[in-house]
Amino acid sequence: MLKYLGTIDALKTYLLSFGPWTPAVYFILQMLQVILAPLPGGTTTLIGGALFGGLWGTLISSVAVILGSCAVFALTKRLGRPFVVKFSHNSPWIEKFESIHEDKMETILFLIFIFPAFPDDLICFVAGLTKIPFRRFLLLCVVGRTPGILLNTLIGAGIMSDNPTQLIIFIAIYAVLIVIFLLNTKRLSAYIEKHRYHQPEKGTSPHESKNHTNTK
Repeated sequence: MLKYLGTIDALKTYLLSFGPWTPAVYFILQMLQVILAPLPGGTTTLIGGALFGGLWGTLISSVAVILGSCAVFALTKRLGRPFVVKFSHNSPWIEKFESIHEDKMETILFLIFIFPAFPDDLICFVAGLTKIPFRRFLLLCVVGRTPGILLNTLIGAGIMSDNPTQLIIFIAIYAVLIVIFLLNTKRLSAYIEKHRYHQPEKGTSPHESKNHTNTK
């Protein structure tokens, strides 16, 4: 724990060395951690809180993460599946998310953004392979990712503040939420599996498999 706090403090000191350019450098770093997933976004968000406080840290981090998410989504739309496979190291989430029923994709995408145990940065790549419109993706991203960013930023601000009571409160809230999420992770995994198409034959996409099934 002390080593981790030391890392945050060291990164904070490094970013502060850029002087008036610190917010811009941090913004770029936070945006790149989405595009170059799986860089540790939680750590950079904590640093944002330590650097800029709760309000500005949340604002800067949220805009950077959302822009990074939208950039990944747009790149995937343009470059297609090979781009996703390369950057995700052929993650099983590609097939898993692609095979979800279209009418449940937005709901599941939102839940993945909300639940901390799921790869929210990676799923931005995979979402670009679906028929989810950009505006809907943007809305889900803002609503689903902002709460986690806010909480991490507040903890980061509390770590570097002189108010231990505030930090304890934020960590306690975070711990309670983590427990709630962990208790429901299996339910979400089961929900995702429930709304997937049957495994398609080789050479066909999940949606082609669906169409084939419907014509039987």
